[in-house]
Amino acid sequence: MAAQEQTLKSQYVEKVTADLELNTAEQERIRKEIASLQEHLTALEQDQQLLIGMRAAIGDTTVAVPAPRPGKKTATKTATKVATKAAGTKTATTATAKKATAKRTTVKKATAVKAAAKKPVGEKAPASKEKPVPLTELIHQHLSGQTEPKTAREIAQALTTAHPERNLSDNLVRTTTERLVARSLAERAKQGSTVYYTAIQHNNTPAEAPAAVPAQAENEPVATTA
Repeated sequence: MAAQEQTLKSQYVEKVTADLELNTAEQERIRKEIASLQEHLTALEQDQQLLIGMRAAIGDTTVAVPAPRPGKKTATKTATKVATKAAGTKTATTATAKKATAKRTTVKKATAVKAAAKKPVGEKAPASKEKPVPLTELIHQHLSGQTEPKTAREIAQALTTAHPERNLSDNLVRTTTERLVARSLAERAKQGSTVYYTAIQHNNTPAEAPAAVPAQAENEPVATTA
């Protein structure tokens, strides 16, 4: 009887451990998706502000700023929906797992209460994290320091090595680099089926910057072969 209870307990432990590992891996995947979408959205918002300033600088104020299309959701809302849907598919494993979770929660709450009691009243909250550098700026800086043209994959690999905390895909880097090309901050050269990019240095002011591409081209991925 004791051996049977020990075997059942071992099976519960293995099941709970496996479910925890799957849960942790799924959370990590969703966090990366949210970070990537949020970074892409931030880049688009910054480009929009730059384009509005450039259009105002050349005196074109007759056309209203295009609003987001009805029915389109922002990257943040989409990422939140994905996270909610993934979390909703998880179910409780066993009564033993629930008890273990409740026990850990109680321990964490007790620890948090003790830590709050020991914390000095006048202690300031830690400073918020600095805003990340826009991807367009990182790509332009990287290309400016190169002596020969680079492909989107080479740029993505170099930036991933230099900034491992950022989730950079080849497609995201390619799309962002094409925006630099559209803004005359980089140029594209095609050799066979491979596309290479080089930076273009400008000494003019933002008011003298070249005309921007239409808003549709800014919001849609550019189909190129890296």
